[in-house]
Amino acid sequence: MTTEADLTEDERALLDELADGIARRRLTPAALFFLESMKPMGYLGSQMMLFLRPIVGIVWASPDRWDRLQAILEKRGSIELLLKRLEARA
Repeated sequence: MTTEADLTEDERALLDELADGIARRRLTPAALFFLESMKPMGYLGSQMMLFLRPIVGIVWASPDRWDRLQAILEKRGSIELLLKRLEARA
């Protein structure tokens, strides 16, 4: 299970940016519902992101953040860390 201590400073900052963006768009309740229901499928979601990477590479010139987020979500318990950040902003 991934904890805050297991993440690098950059990974924590990326999760904070993601949570801030969701909160700024007032999508926190929808995101919480979606993430809670998809929590057991976190690893599968990261693998789907890996599958979609070639398409993202065409749309975005530099999809580095996509790759970093995919690597974070690959770790078990990372969705729970994102949920905590969203709940703090709700």
